[in-house]
Amino acid sequence: MKKKGGKKRQKRKKRPQNNRSMVIGGVSGEKDSSLQQKAIPIKRDLDKGSFFDRTIKRYVSIGVQFLREARLELNKVKWPTRKELLASTAMVILLVLVVAFFLGLIDFGVIKIIKNIIG
Repeated sequence: MKKKGGKKRQKRKKRPQNNRSMVIGGVSGEKDSSLQQKAIPIKRDLDKGSFFDRTIKRYVSIGVQFLREARLELNKVKWPTRKELLASTAMVILLVLVVAFFLGLIDFGVIKIIKNIIG
């Protein structure tokens, strides 16, 4: 018989223990069984500077990476020549004027019709 699912479970790797830890429920080295002792790792690493310094450095590095990638993408763009740019700009201006004239006529006609109805 074949097993369904086919994927094998991968073993989780154990995380390295942090030597810096706080003991809750008693003083470190105390052997009192009534107090439950739990070691909680300290999340901040004192050797690398303050949390805010690392956060600012992270945001700056993300921003610099974004700008580098943006520059690379802009180098891939096919930029229009001067002639193509002027032709497409003229076409856009012409079409805007035609549509504006058409909508102006429609608006003028609708206003005349409404004035005739109302009196």
